Amino acid sequence: MPARIQSIERAAAILRLLSGRNRRLGVVQLAGELGVSRTPLREALRMLQWEGLIHGEANRMVRVAPLSIDDIEEIYAARIANEALALRLTVPDMDADDDEFLEVCLREMERYAAERDIDTWEIHHRRFHDHLVRGGGRRLGRIVSELSDHSERYRRLYIKNEPRAMSVGAAEHEAIVHACKDRDAALAAEEIARHLSRTALTALMYMAPEHEPTLVRRTLRAVLGNDESNSALEGDRL
Repeated sequence: MPARIQSIERAAAILRLLSGRNRRLGVVQLAGELGVSRTPLREALRMLQWEGLIHGEANRMVRVAPLSIDDIEEIYAARIANEALALRLTVPDMDADDDEFLEVCLREMERYAAERDIDTWEIHHRRFHDHLVRGGGRRLGRIVSELSDHSERYRRLYIKNEPRAMSVGAAEHEAIVHACKDRDAALAAEEIARHLSRTALTALMYMAPEHEPTLVRRTLRAVLGNDESNSALEGDRL
């Protein structure tokens, strides 16, 4: 991959993680902090402005979009629906090589979770989820990838505030892989929907415990095809 493209992607990835809360950042200062030149940084900022994660201001300043209750609900509702669909399409064509790939991802996530190296854990976590949805085609894959980019700062909020986040997530990933190995597409879709829902609901609990996450719950119910979502996540509000 060309160095300039790598610089743009690196700058964009770091900026996506900034929770913001009206934080103002200067382009010159950012370029120095991120170790990239101003040209790829400006391209990354334009891309993030289009995505709604950065707001441009006067005097070469930008403001990172704050965390938002509506944003996390919409992101995760879209992820639940799209990733469940993509996984349903992927599972029938899986083979032993796919099983091994997913097992390696699980082992790597377990390793870096034990070390509390969240940055490296995130790399293997993304590889895991990307592999699960690759059978959905390029367009669906791009949609899922962008939604995952946007959800990362909320996912990190969940991991930071919930002591059980890594162990619960590991168990849910195992359940997804078991369903995939059994080539049970419907069960795999249900497991990934529950997994994403739990992350969203727990992050929302820390952001706004008084908020009723209607959109996430309705989307989960639609994927499950019944009212199982009410009991499946009964204990999420701790």
